[in-house]
Amino acid sequence: MALALGFAIEMGLVGQAVGEVVAQGIAIMARPLLELFGLDLVRHGVELRAPLAGWAVRVSEVCDGMGLVVALFAAIAVLAPNQDGSTAWGVKRALIGLVAIQLFNLLRVVLLVLALDRGGAAFGPLHDRILPLFTVLVIAAVLIPPGRLVGFAVLATILMVLWAPLAETVSALLVPLANGILEWVAQAEVGQIGKAQGAWSVGTMLVAGTDPLRLYRAPLEPQHFTVALPVIVAAAGVLRRPGLLALAFPLMLAALCVAAPVAVMALAADTAPVLVLLPDGEGAYYTSEYIVPETWRNVLRLVQNTLVHFLLLVLPVLALHRGRGNP
Repeated sequence: MALALGFAIEMGLVGQAVGEVVAQGIAIMARPLLELFGLDLVRHGVELRAPLAGWAVRVSEVCDGMGLVVALFAAIAVLAPNQDGSTAWGVKRALIGLVAIQLFNLLRVVLLVLALDRGGAAFGPLHDRILPLFTVLVIAAVLIPPGRLVGFAVLATILMVLWAPLAETVSALLVPLANGILEWVAQAEVGQIGKAQGAWSVGTMLVAGTDPLRLYRAPLEPQHFTVALPVIVAAAGVLRRPGLLALAFPLMLAALCVAAPVAVMALAADTAPVLVLLPDGEGAYYTSEYIVPETWRNVLRLVQNTLVHFLLLVLPVLALHRGRGNP
């Protein structure tokens, strides 16, 4: 509940305004640091542009650290009542965590920009595998005792390296299950998750062209929703509690199912106005203007954010902390 409430606030006007301020602050601080590496940059708000190289990076809402802050506060809200001097413990951890998160996000932006400037080959691994692991370690370092943290960090790092070449193949095992659920519960404009032209995406009934008829596909990577698996396996290994995996798999599947309509709605919003192909009940189809249901979209985004952050940042930390023998 604490995590969902935090993301509801973060998605609101106040949360978005705070995130914009934080993102601008990171962009302001990142520019002189990057110039130390010889980059000639121009800043426009949250955008860092390299005019000579011809590329630009926007410090987006992913980089403002608000999701990490929400996860940290949610974990503290659960753990603090069981600590001696719970208020002081919670305030201290919150302050340390806020500083650590923003320093990490500044480092994250600097590393990603440097990777992009040097050809971009390292950008994907950094963004998708290495940095997500470190987001977990940042939260864990604030809340978990050093002795247990070291063992968890070493095992998680090893598993993340081993996981990298297997991520897509293993994650694809969730796709048939997700497609079965989507066929049963999803709205008509949401199709099946699959690979098209070498890239994962979810099919839609949104019309991309009429001569001939072409339908849009919305980008959706199944491995983005299993990124927490090595971390959870590491926590389960340290604690010798394989039951964590029994909880994690259904939640990963749920996150993937929720992400499909979210991806379709995001595509529709980006391409609006757009037509949707709908069945007429007699074996034929008709077109209608597709209006993104913003309330439903926000609800699904909230569920998706809650599930993904719970799996990656909160579940392993709570398990490791309570594994100390605390009540």
